[in-house]
Amino acid sequence: MISYKQIKAARCLLDWRQVDLATKTGLALPTINAIERNIGSPRQSTLMTIKTIFEKEGIEFKGQTGVDLIEKSFEILQFEGDDFIQKQNDDLFACMKDERDEVYMCGLDESLFEKYAPDQIMRYERHQQETQFIEKILIRDDDTYLLANTDVYRTISKTMIGKIPYLVYKNRFVMIDWQAKRTIIIQNQAIADNFKKQFLYLWEMATPISRFTKRKLDDPKFIQALENKSNADD
Repeated sequence: MISYKQIKAARCLLDWRQVDLATKTGLALPTINAIERNIGSPRQSTLMTIKTIFEKEGIEFKGQTGVDLIEKSFEILQFEGDDFIQKQNDDLFACMKDERDEVYMCGLDESLFEKYAPDQIMRYERHQQETQFIEKILIRDDDTYLLANTDVYRTISKTMIGKIPYLVYKNRFVMIDWQAKRTIIIQNQAIADNFKKQFLYLWEMATPISRFTKRKLDDPKFIQALENKSNADD
């Protein structure tokens, strides 16, 4: 049967707290706490319950010490309609929790956020300021519409960037189809890692933006216009 060390390791792989494991298994929080502290002798049925829940989440146990997270083949999410950017941001914000998290964006025409989802511009800005997650944004060399801080951008020839803008974060690769008002999220670590490597290769070739460049959110009139547009859309 699994050991208390494997239980702690499996919980960490899933980024679960003890209370999360208690909720998933239906066991009392003190029971989980006691098991992880190696206090007493838990019932085999209790350990089996914990093991079963972990395995359903993709955890593989090996012997009395090994723990691994088996990557699911992939999962596809699709958001469509007028709120497609809001739903995309819901997923992004759930993943971007603090300054250790990173998102890579390639080929985004940020002026389209003003057209399709003006209410999401300040929402994104507030979340980034609160969590301080890391942004790297690769744009075409003729693009002058900037929303984020200038130090997170680099420019590259438009011939080096495909026509479909994409984002990479955590185990997600995201494509945005503005005209169809649709985002497609592929959840697969191998795919995300592949596009992250591709992005970072282009990033090293790209040119940083001058720190004196002005971004749109530095203009109070722009922010007021956003608020007016968002209120009108409501």
